[in-house]
Amino acid sequence: MSALQGFVPALPTAPLRHSACSRRATVTTHITHAVRQYKRVKYSGLQQGRKEEPEVISCEPDGSDAWRVSRACEIIKEGGVGIIPTDTFPALVVDLQNRDAVLKLYNARELDANRPLSILCKNFHEVSTYTTGFPESTIPGQPDWFGVMRKILPGPYTIILPASKLLPRQCVDFLKARTKIRKSVGVRIPDDKVCQAVLEGLDHPLLCTSAHVPDQLAPDTETPDLGSMLTAYAGKGVDFIVDVGPRVATQSTIVDMTGDIPQVVREGKGDPSYFQQ
Repeated sequence: MSALQGFVPALPTAPLRHSACSRRATVTTHITHAVRQYKRVKYSGLQQGRKEEPEVISCEPDGSDAWRVSRACEIIKEGGVGIIPTDTFPALVVDLQNRDAVLKLYNARELDANRPLSILCKNFHEVSTYTTGFPESTIPGQPDWFGVMRKILPGPYTIILPASKLLPRQCVDFLKARTKIRKSVGVRIPDDKVCQAVLEGLDHPLLCTSAHVPDQLAPDTETPDLGSMLTAYAGKGVDFIVDVGPRVATQSTIVDMTGDIPQVVREGKGDPSYFQQ
């Protein structure tokens, strides 16, 4: 007789049933995590296997030949990742409605899933679509904040606003991370002719992050040249770079307008005195 013959298993007690439920929950969590990791590895592997360099689209810095960026718009609509100029640092951008493209963007910059990104808008209508808008002045003596925005935008400001229900989930809770869902988003309307030409060629805003090169992170510095960006993002899934030549760039001024009183989070190129009442 084998050791198993005649063995009578004991009936599980309540604590054991509880333990089984805990184990099932743990297994489910591990599976979910594995799926996320698989997605990351899948795209990372595809990107690392790429040998071709990003397509270079050259434009005049004043936007006089901005029609050339129609090619960039095509690539973005197809789910591509690109680098475009702004009135501050160049931006790594994707279609904010394309979840797979957003994943590629996070991999290209090797960003943590909890890292919040901003959106580039072409006008105030897009801002009002994806956010609840600028706050009303509720304190005596406060300026009309929408009037202030009309004065300074387009410009080098990142304005943090409450997100509307139309903002895609991947913009506030990337990969459905097990963290508190962000209810705000940074929005920009850049004052740059080439950037505006790209935005005008699309149906909705772009999700973005600064396309930094490690050696060029000083707040006032010349933007990375084409060679540096090609080297920094080689094999990382960047499909194109819109090149307008070297510029001196300063980071944007960040203003949090999710509360009753605007808070300047970071001083940059934009004049912060508009919000220091």
